[in-house]
Amino acid sequence: VVLFFMLQLAIPFRYLFYPGELFWTEEGYRFSWRVMLMEKSGYAQFKIVDQESGRWFYVDNTDFITPFQEKQMAFQPDFILEYAHFLKNHFEKDGHKNVQVFVNCQVSLNGRLSTEFIDPTIDLAKQKESFLHKHWITPFKDEIKGI
Repeated sequence: VVLFFMLQLAIPFRYLFYPGELFWTEEGYRFSWRVMLMEKSGYAQFKIVDQESGRWFYVDNTDFITPFQEKQMAFQPDFILEYAHFLKNHFEKDGHKNVQVFVNCQVSLNGRLSTEFIDPTIDLAKQKESFLHKHWITPFKDEIKGI
């Protein structure tokens, strides 16, 4: 019982172990006490590169996910990574070799102008999901005051 209550108090503070702005990276964000303090929106365009042939093309996200799913995915790094892995698997089954997945992702946080969210030079197909800091999220270049 004591362990249960200790976890209930500790889990909301795990965001303190990640570098950068909590509302930007969302690392340690879920199940914290700060979930209603921000508004994000985004846009994500995925580029598939066939390393063997050198050919590339952009993905029409509506071929794979609903507009609501696309809206939610575009500003949440773990969803972006999961979708990138899905695309890699899909296009490899479709006959492409050594698939790379890149994304042009622009995100707006709390009414600010949209800015680059994910490093567009990083092959997301090679990134692994973990509890470690996601180095492929670009740093937040502003300050959130009062939070």
